Amino acid sequence: MSIYIRCPKCESDQSIKNKICKKCGEPLPKQNKRYKVIVKHNGKTVSKTIHNSLELARKIETKIKAELEGGEYYDRRQKIPTLNEVWEKYINIQKVEGKSWQKDINRYDRNIKPTLGKKTMDKITTIDIQKLIVTMRKQITNRGKPYSPKTIRNTVEVVSRLFNFAYNQGIFRCENPCKGAKLPKVDNEVVNALSIEQVKKLVNTLNNCNDKETANLVKLLLFTGIRRGEAFKLTWSDIDFKGGWLYLKNPKGGKSQTIPLNKMAIETLEDQLQYKRDGVDLVFPSNNNTIRHDIKKQWAKIKKLAGIPNDFRLHDLRHTFASLLASSGKVDIYTLQKLLTHKSPQTTQRYAHLIEKTLRDGVSALDELVMNSDINEKVVKVKFGKE
Repeated sequence: MSIYIRCPKCESDQSIKNKICKKCGEPLPKQNKRYKVIVKHNGKTVSKTIHNSLELARKIETKIKAELEGGEYYDRRQKIPTLNEVWEKYINIQKVEGKSWQKDINRYDRNIKPTLGKKTMDKITTIDIQKLIVTMRKQITNRGKPYSPKTIRNTVEVVSRLFNFAYNQGIFRCENPCKGAKLPKVDNEVVNALSIEQVKKLVNTLNNCNDKETANLVKLLLFTGIRRGEAFKLTWSDIDFKGGWLYLKNPKGGKSQTIPLNKMAIETLEDQLQYKRDGVDLVFPSNNNTIRHDIKKQWAKIKKLAGIPNDFRLHDLRHTFASLLASSGKVDIYTLQKLLTHKSPQTTQRYAHLIEKTLRDGVSALDELVMNSDINEKVVKVKFGKE
């Protein structure tokens, strides 16, 4: 590891202590010097040319050494990839190791690829991210509505993950442009949940549905609050019928979870047992005995028969499960967090207003009891006399 001064005549590297080039004999310059930084580590050699500043050359020498020793060195002279090229590497890994890669594909293809895909990563700025946000705010989706703040944030998160991925893989390293973007605020309060009357009508529709396996899948989502992806990959070995437990392996939060099953959920799974296929451990397999990816067509028919609004998503069954428990007055926010397998309590706070309303209704019952009761008033007169 050394710093040299370059001879302007013969282009040889000389010790910074030399005043005359030992190769050609020419005096080395006193001004406008070119320094050559050479760092070697584990058979790898990295060299940089620095103009005029010996102090800067020493700083770069120290930085290169630290990056090489830490295994984080990135050659900035290599070809800078486009976002599409990084995406291809990223998604191939996610298909093997990730969980929500299908949603990422939709977000990338619809909103990111058309505007940012062909750009090299060094050309993508915070302004580009802000333009993406503004465009999505104005754009009308297939449902006839603009993108929600949550969807916009999720889309920007995909871009952010690509920059982090490129950095960690040594593909390209720079400041993540998503960090400076102003994201829309998300109203975390849940409004898209079914009422108890709608739930009863939905359950009745499911009980009379011809597609019993899909009906059981929907009922399990409603009765347990698990995510659809967790239900799709659920296996019979994940169910403890005797103890009444459901094991969720590698869920969204990353850590495997165990949740209790209520009577309705157990009955649903027991009914699903009659459709168990030989040699297939999946509880709700596809027609090809593989993991399902969606039930859009079946769910659309069920919603229509049950009179449920068309924009009610399958995921909203999870919100319905949580909202009914929160408003029951029997479940606190901590218990709800555990049942929903939320990693952070902040995520569960979206249901806190329902618990608070139940508590307020509870204390208000005293007003009704006292103000509307037919208690016979007894006036007791006490006569004080002299002792």
